[in-house]
Amino acid sequence: MNFRVLVDLKRIVAYICPFCSNMSSKSLSIFNFSGKDKVQLICPTHGCHETCVTIAEKHDKYKFDIECPICGDNHSYTTTKENFWNKPLLTYKCPVAGIDVFFAGEKDLVENMLNENTDMFSDILDEFDDDDSDISFNLIYSIIERLHALQESHNISCACGSEDIELNIINGNIILTCLQCKKSKAIETTEETLTRLLNAKAIIIGK
Repeated sequence: MNFRVLVDLKRIVAYICPFCSNMSSKSLSIFNFSGKDKVQLICPTHGCHETCVTIAEKHDKYKFDIECPICGDNHSYTTTKENFWNKPLLTYKCPVAGIDVFFAGEKDLVENMLNENTDMFSDILDEFDDDDSDISFNLIYSIIERLHALQESHNISCACGSEDIELNIINGNIILTCLQCKKSKAIETTEETLTRLLNAKAIIIGK
């Protein structure tokens, strides 16, 4: 490993506990990895203390195993050591929901990303607080998964021609916003909506 290319041997990592939903951050230095096979990021919440993220060294790379707070699966990502210590900001998304669940980098940038994502994540959690939480989770998960699939296949666009579409959850609804012209479209989180989306071939905002 060429230490001459490293600018800062300290990084802030932030993650969301999939068990109690607490958002945590931790400072890591190069010494956290010294002589260890794995670094485990634990939820600091009293009574929880579950392992949320495991980072393993593999030659010149780090492998991240992230317990996803959105879909419940374990997601694996790999980056070079040089990239981890040099890049100002790294973010990893739930591949199903397209929502950031892990952040690493410079303190200010990580904190800004946490602030931007806190409202979205809180809105998702609010959907699961009632007695039908399992039904709500499955429904919103299925809708987000379908929207993500449509976006990946370039079938979500705006009437202005842009495909640069942002997804947010506001007051229980999923809001699609064109980042170019700022037009938006609300997607209700209902069974009827899911049925329509499963049959839909495309979504156009502004029509």
